[in-house]
Amino acid sequence: MSNVFIKQTAPPSPPLEAIPATVQLHVLSAGHLTLPERHFVHPASEEARSTVPSLAFLIQHENIETGRKTRIVFDLGLRRDLERYSEPIQQHAATRQPISTDPDVVKSLKAGGLTPDDIDFVIYSHVHWDHVGEPRDFSQSKFVVGNGATDLLQGTSTSLRGGHSFFESDLIPHDRTIELSSPTASKFSNINEPLSQKPGVPNFHQQWKSHLHLPHVIDLFQDGSLYIVDAPGHLPGHINLLARTGINESVYLAGDACHDRRILRKEKTIGTWADAEGYTCCIHANREKAEETIDRIRELERQGIEVIFAHDVEWEQDPKNRDRQHPYAQNLPPLHDSLLSTMATPKPSQEEQKQKFISTLGATSWNSSWASVSSLSPEIFAASIHLSSIPLKKQHLHPKIQSLISLTVSASSTHLYTPGIHRHTKAALENGASPAEIMEVLELTSTLGIHACNIGVPLLMEVMKEEGLYEGKFGAASGWEEGSERKRLREEFTAKRGYWHEFWEDFLKLDPEFFAAYLDFSTVPWVRDARDGKAGGVLEPKVKELVYCAFDAASTHLYQPGLKLHMRNALGLGASPEEIMEVLELATLLSLHTLEVATPILVEHMKK
Repeated sequence: MSNVFIKQTAPPSPPLEAIPATVQLHVLSAGHLTLPERHFVHPASEEARSTVPSLAFLIQHENIETGRKTRIVFDLGLRRDLERYSEPIQQHAATRQPISTDPDVVKSLKAGGLTPDDIDFVIYSHVHWDHVGEPRDFSQSKFVVGNGATDLLQGTSTSLRGGHSFFESDLIPHDRTIELSSPTASKFSNINEPLSQKPGVPNFHQQWKSHLHLPHVIDLFQDGSLYIVDAPGHLPGHINLLARTGINESVYLAGDACHDRRILRKEKTIGTWADAEGYTCCIHANREKAEETIDRIRELERQGIEVIFAHDVEWEQDPKNRDRQHPYAQNLPPLHDSLLSTMATPKPSQEEQKQKFISTLGATSWNSSWASVSSLSPEIFAASIHLSSIPLKKQHLHPKIQSLISLTVSASSTHLYTPGIHRHTKAALENGASPAEIMEVLELTSTLGIHACNIGVPLLMEVMKEEGLYEGKFGAASGWEEGSERKRLREEFTAKRGYWHEFWEDFLKLDPEFFAAYLDFSTVPWVRDARDGKAGGVLEPKVKELVYCAFDAASTHLYQPGLKLHMRNALGLGASPEEIMEVLELATLLSLHTLEVATPILVEHMKK
């Protein structure tokens, strides 16, 4: 018998043309500004304001054949010196305070070892003031704008209303500016430069084509790595970028196609407002086109493409995006780490943090304890806002019901968190709850103590049986005969509460008198004549069951048998799984009480 040895060889490397071309993408911090929510989303309160980033992006492409690297910055964010804006823009910027311009895009580039002279092209998503930055810093770069943008730069457009519609005619140098051709032109005109057919070489003078479900794109490097996307609606010349960052990964840079992810999730719609002359204004020049663009972006996200807006505060605040390395950048030089680290700066001032808290969670939720938290740990402060905002955004439950559920958690006898009771009582009243509804929540919550019997009675029965005392106490009689007191109480409980559970039966055996007293106590909110002259209390039965779920699920109680029972009851009364999940989320926010109580104590001891 002979041995046959087969030489082991590594699999051949794929040819270069088989490897999809990609770009490296870096996020650059380029300032923060504060937006009145009612101008951007509907519905929104008059007071709601949100401090958001103005993000810029560094895109690097390497030509596979020549090794030449092309560097592009997409948007420049805020100008570091606000006084260098034109007077009309300065007046408008005053309505967006607080504003932070440190670091600007130049400082963020410097953190990664680059200067503006290293940038080949600056591509503007559009020419609104909070995206154009300081063009004079980029004296060696060419500027690229969408079709129609240069017309806007000649002055205030009569077709656009609102203080955001002022532009600077001398913004960018004419001799270093490329304006893209019209995506919808019937004939393509190749202006100024010869058409390059070589993959890997940037070519802005191409015919627009379709890609995926996007009707008009330019394959900038003609290798599929970076597409310029026509994104109409927000402003004439508004464009986005679609960057392939890995073999199966892409990122869509959406500019101002949308300003709030709640619109993308269809939780809110695009906001409008009336100007001083009574005209209805919209942040988008053409709302219908903007909505069509947003629909296309939703489809991209559905396909698994990451979407980042220019003012994407949710993306910025998501902890995984703070210092994360994107999967497509694992082997980048130190430049990547340095640039991503600028995402965590600048740290907003305490006043900015407070305004962010209030705009997201409401003024009722703010107290001096949170000032201590924001001072000592801006990171946990931001994460707390994000955690608390989720149920508020989704609102499977009406805000009034959310306030009542939160009140339940704070008022339960296992917690009795006085600041929370004050806060959520006030919020419930502001959200339309009546004093009678709030009182009924307290009545329901006060039944929590009966779980001493629910847990203790079965154990007592078990011990009695083990000690031989059970038979002598109860004998063979069932005690549920027709006309018996036990049977009467069981029927009364079932009629008033709408259910019966076997764990009540031993309770009845041991002390029917106490059970009867508890029956009277616990059914007050169920039998009161309050709803349209009918018995049943002021809250609908489904809400009552959700209240029970809240205090059973709270981490200070965690009463599993009751939680399962009341979940089943709530579903039977018409509650959705999403509503019950929102109750659990609101109960989870009890965790934040640790920060509210303990952080001021830490501050106090630090002063000693």
